[in-house]
Amino acid sequence: MSKHKKKELLIIIPARGGSIEIKNKNLLIINNNKPLIYYSYKAANFIKDKSKFITCSTDSYKIARTCRKFGLNEIAIRPKKYSHKFSRDIEFVNHILKHYYKNNLIFKYGLILRPTSPIRKKETLQKAYKLFKRKTEYRSMRAIIKSPISPYKMWRKENHSLNPIIKTQLKEPYNMPRQKLPIIFWQTGNFEFFRINYNNKINSISGKKIMGYSISEEESIDIDKKSDLNNLKVLIKKFF
Repeated sequence: MSKHKKKELLIIIPARGGSIEIKNKNLLIINNNKPLIYYSYKAANFIKDKSKFITCSTDSYKIARTCRKFGLNEIAIRPKKYSHKFSRDIEFVNHILKHYYKNNLIFKYGLILRPTSPIRKKETLQKAYKLFKRKTEYRSMRAIIKSPISPYKMWRKENHSLNPIIKTQLKEPYNMPRQKLPIIFWQTGNFEFFRINYNNKINSISGKKIMGYSISEEESIDIDKKSDLNNLKVLIKKFF
C-alpha cells in the first residue's frame, strides 16, 4: 500500500531570481509594501479547496525569505540548471513533483500562478477550477483573451521579400478588414491548470487537448517591461 498522502491541488508560484528588463522583478514593491510575488500567493488562497497545497519554486534564497515573511512557507529550491531564461516550465514542474513525492505527497491537479500576472478575480479562478475538474476530456486549461493583432496580417521577412506566416484559403487576408478575419485568441500568464493524476513526473503540462478560459483584459496584464508598471499600479488599487 502506498504511503503517499494524496492532495487535490498543487498550486505552484514560479519565481526565478534573474530578470532581464526589470531587476528583481518578482520582489518589486507594488502597493501597501507588498512584493509582486505576494499577489499570486493571495490569489492561490482564493480557491476554496481544503486539500490544496501552495508552494513557490525558486532558485533565489532572497525570494524564499520574502515568501516566508508573508506566510508562504513551502519553498522548493530549484537547481540553477532549471532556472535560466530559456528554461521550460516542465522542468520546474517535474522538479517539484519529484521533490514532494520524496516527501510522501502526490497530487491530482496542478495550477501555475505566475507573479508577473498579478491581477486575478476570485470568481474567475474558482469557476475555471470547477469547470476544469468537470471537463475530464481536457488535459489542461489556460487563460486566454481575444488577440488585438491578427496573425493573418503578419509576415516573415526573407531578404526583401514578405511571406504570410499563415497559409489559408482566404484570398489576401492581409488586405481584408480585421472584422472579416477569424477570431484569434492570445494565451496569457494568468493561470494554467493541468492534470497530474498522482504521478511523480509528467511528459507535458499542456497535453494534447487544451481548454481555453476567457478572462477580462484587466486580468491579462503581464509585467514584462518597465512601462507595464504604471498600468499595474492603477489596477492593483482597484482589485486589492
